[in-house]
Amino acid sequence: MFMSRRIAWVVIVVVALAAFSGIAAMAADTKIGVVDLAKVNSDAPRMKQYWDDFNAVKASLEAKLDIRQKNMLLSGDEVQQLVDLKIKATRTDQEILRVKELETLQDNNAKEMSDLAQTKELTDQNKARLKELQDIRKKSEDTGMALTKDYDAELKKKLSELDAKAEVDLQDAISSVAGAKGITIVVAKDAVLFGGEDITPDIIKKLDRKAQ
Repeated sequence: MFMSRRIAWVVIVVVALAAFSGIAAMAADTKIGVVDLAKVNSDAPRMKQYWDDFNAVKASLEAKLDIRQKNMLLSGDEVQQLVDLKIKATRTDQEILRVKELETLQDNNAKEMSDLAQTKELTDQNKARLKELQDIRKKSEDTGMALTKDYDAELKKKLSELDAKAEVDLQDAISSVAGAKGITIVVAKDAVLFGGEDITPDIIKKLDRKAQ
């Protein structure tokens, strides 16, 4: 979840206007605002945009792995070509034909491997071919496992980047709203038993979608 780090602490921000005041004066003029972080995370357009970005990357990586898992009897170059073609938003007639050729090759290789595996007496040529197909499949499995780790690391990095952006955006929004309302301290709503001005709607409004 975005905003899951330092801003989850009870005190989110002390508006800069209080920085130059004495402690006693600040206490006398203190105006407290509260923010529902869970609601901001789920409802703010900016946060939804970040989730959309993350889910788009996640879906793309999952699609690539799915294509590989369904075509494990293609060579490395062939399956990479198939991945590149199938994730394209639009394909030319020639590219569509090439996709069909590669998928047919996968089906033929799968049938051939199954037939050879069920044959009781194999010729030396058949044995060599069966081993060739088995080696292709093993290499595909190894590549898939390595890519899964790489993609997982990529997703974690993406989430960390978006989380950092969300944190900065939230801090900026809170400072802006609190300053406009004369609020000196803002705390998380779930840490407040009573009182305080709920500025959650203002924060959500402030966190509109960024231009792409």
